[in-house]
Amino acid sequence: MPLTGTVKAIDPCIIGEKDDPIRPLDVMGNVAWRMISLDLDAEEMEIEVTPADEVGYDTGEKDEQGKSIWVNRLATPEERAALIENARDHSLERMSAQALYALSKSKRLVNPFKRARAD
Repeated sequence: MPLTGTVKAIDPCIIGEKDDPIRPLDVMGNVAWRMISLDLDAEEMEIEVTPADEVGYDTGEKDEQGKSIWVNRLATPEERAALIENARDHSLERMSAQALYALSKSKRLVNPFKRARAD
């Protein structure tokens, strides 16, 4: 996944800014993710995603302020599979980095330590 955030330091370890941590773009929907690898030069993170155990749905009822009342329930196997497919649809596997940045409305990774490419 493309990255957003701001790199604060890279030595002795990679540190992101407290108020703008290094993270993948938030476009995958209702899944949890775990970092597998990080490539600051390519501005990408390889992640493993896990679908949410619960999904929320609108009950059709309103609260005192007129807002919709949502409740959670356990996700069915079909819904969990759909959550993974949605995450895959919103990844570099199926979309360009430029399209993902536009969709997320996030800025590119700010990395003052990025090495110049030797192309």
